[in-house]
Amino acid sequence: MKFPETSQGEPLSLYMTDKPEQNPAFIHCGPLDDVDVGDRARIFLGGSIEMGKAPDWQAAFADKIAFLPIATFNPRRIHWDPNWKQDIKDKNLHHQIDWEMTNLEKVDLIILYLHPNTISPVSLLELGRFSQSGKLIVCCPEGYHRRGNVQYLCRKDNVLLLDDFDELVKTAIVKLEEIVKRKNLSALGHMWSFLTHVRDGIGLLYRGMARRIVRRS
Repeated sequence: MKFPETSQGEPLSLYMTDKPEQNPAFIHCGPLDDVDVGDRARIFLGGSIEMGKAPDWQAAFADKIAFLPIATFNPRRIHWDPNWKQDIKDKNLHHQIDWEMTNLEKVDLIILYLHPNTISPVSLLELGRFSQSGKLIVCCPEGYHRRGNVQYLCRKDNVLLLDDFDELVKTAIVKLEEIVKRKNLSALGHMWSFLTHVRDGIGLLYRGMARRIVRRS
């Protein structure tokens, strides 16, 4: 299915102002945020960031999924300093990479959007790193300079590969709803187990008290 595009070939959905009402439990995290997201379902917004070439699709994506009780992890910095030295000894660079890799490992779902106007070498590294994780969805529109390589790896590792941004949003929402439901059921199971232990403990306490009363009488 082909969705309407701008004259630059970008999905119109990137610029649509209509968005669902935000869920009170929704959290949007960036590299400088220190937030405890608890046991919420987590999604990492990986992919093209190159300033001046890639639109801020992460913000548009987050707006469209904000009705869910989830946590999003967005690696895009509002104020990016291109003068950071490309060396792990650079504290800012180290923090950015560590934040990204740590949360890529922790999240339940990773999306990777490869914008045709970008090269996105870091995104390709992340694709290789997490292609066998079972939690990756890739969107690689026609025109991306290494689309053939991306197609090959996704086919080899059975990664879901989409062609446009709108389908990526829809697919991610379905996946996130499934994850939220699964986590809720798991939480209910833990709660039921806890209440069962409490009930059994109260029962033991009651029977012990009853035996002491009988002995005294």
